Amino acid sequence: MQKPVGYLTIGSMDTRERILDSAQRLTQTRGFHGFSFQDIADEIGIRKASLYHHFDSKDDVAVAMLQRAADWTSAQFKKAEGREPAERLEAYFDLFRQIHGKGERMCPGGSFAAGFGAISSSVQASLHRFAKMHLDWLEDVVRDGVEQGQFTIGDQRPRDVAAQIAASVQGALLVGRLSSDRHVLTAVAEGIRRSLGYAPKGTH
Repeated sequence: MQKPVGYLTIGSMDTRERILDSAQRLTQTRGFHGFSFQDIADEIGIRKASLYHHFDSKDDVAVAMLQRAADWTSAQFKKAEGREPAERLEAYFDLFRQIHGKGERMCPGGSFAAGFGAISSSVQASLHRFAKMHLDWLEDVVRDGVEQGQFTIGDQRPRDVAAQIAASVQGALLVGRLSSDRHVLTAVAEGIRRSLGYAPKGTH
């Protein structure tokens, strides 16, 4: 099994965390409906029945996985606190580069999009919270960037620009996954910079 990266824990031997590591990797590469409890059990080397000592259902795994992803993302956001808006946005792009890898992984939240109507209300609620966290943070970054003269958004609302950024980045992961091209995210990030009218430090 490949070494966990991105949202995933590193080197954890705890069974519950290993279950979440496996479920998240499978979600990011196959989609939530592309694997079963048996696939998780086979991957981490335990009996399928043992999974039920930790989670009542696959939906419970999804909720726990999304909460862990949200906690990790929140920690990354906190690391960027105090930086200039443009630097915070660059940190957002870097976050998704970690998630995307070589173009083989989707965002854990974005991985649910295609089958959103087929998942339980508890998982949908977790996804709504996850998306709102991203949009709230991006809205603050955009608003600060405008107020500090780093970004230009015309007569658009900061919330709308935040939604455009989130949609563009998620779309980049999707196209990058379909084409096995991690540079799609780089191209999308450059397009966002141009639309906001800024360049990263050290560039012209």
